[in-house]
Amino acid sequence: MLDWKTILLRIVLAAIAGGAIGLNREKISQAAGLRTYMAVTEAAALTAMLGIWLEQTIGDSDAARLPAAFISGLGFLGAGAIWKDGDNTVKGLTTAAGLLASAVTGIAIGAGFYFGAGINFVATLIVIVFINEKVINIERTRETGRLYCELDRRDDLKDLLGCIDSCGGKIADMKVEYPGGPDGHIAVSLLVREMDGAADLKEILSAVRNLEKVTFALYI
Repeated sequence: MLDWKTILLRIVLAAIAGGAIGLNREKISQAAGLRTYMAVTEAAALTAMLGIWLEQTIGDSDAARLPAAFISGLGFLGAGAIWKDGDNTVKGLTTAAGLLASAVTGIAIGAGFYFGAGINFVATLIVIVFINEKVINIERTRETGRLYCELDRRDDLKDLLGCIDSCGGKIADMKVEYPGGPDGHIAVSLLVREMDGAADLKEILSAVRNLEKVTFALYI
C-alpha cells in the first residue's frame, strides 16, 4: 500500500523535476512557465499513484488507464501552447513537447520508477534548456528580412523564387500584396532568411533587383 510518506515524497520529487524545467521556460517568457510545469508533473505523479491505489484497494487490474487518459487530456494543454505568429511561423512546439516530457517524468515518479524518471528528467533538461539555448544562438546569427517585390506578370514569380533559392536564401513566408490586375502586374512580400554559407540579405536583394522582370524590390 502507498503510505502518506511515499505519496508526499513522489509528489515533491515531481514538483522539483517540473520546476527545474519550468524555471528556465519562465526566464525566457514562454507560455508555460514554472507553475504550469510544476502543476503538470505533480498531477501526473498523483494520477499514476491513483491508478496503483485503485488496483490495490478495489482490484482494478488496469492501473495504466488513468495515466493514459492524463496524457490524452494533456494534448489540449499542449495545443493551447502552439500558435502562429504574424510571419506565419509556428511557435510553441517546444513548450508542448516539454509539457509532455515533464508529464511522463511525473508519471514515472508516481509509479515509483525513479531510475527511468531520472533519466528522462536529465534528457528533457538537456534538450529543453541547454540545446534550446544553442539553437537560439544559431538562429540569432541568421538575419531575416521581409522583401517587398513588384513584378510585371504573375508568371514571373517563379523566376523570383528561383533567384532567391539560387542565392541560398530560405523563404519562410510569402504574402501576395496585390494579386494582379488586367495587366498582370503583381506585388508580393517574402520573409527571407539567410542560411549558413550562403549570400546575405544585401546580396540577395542585389540579385533580385538584377532580374529584368522585377520592377521594384525593397526590404520593409
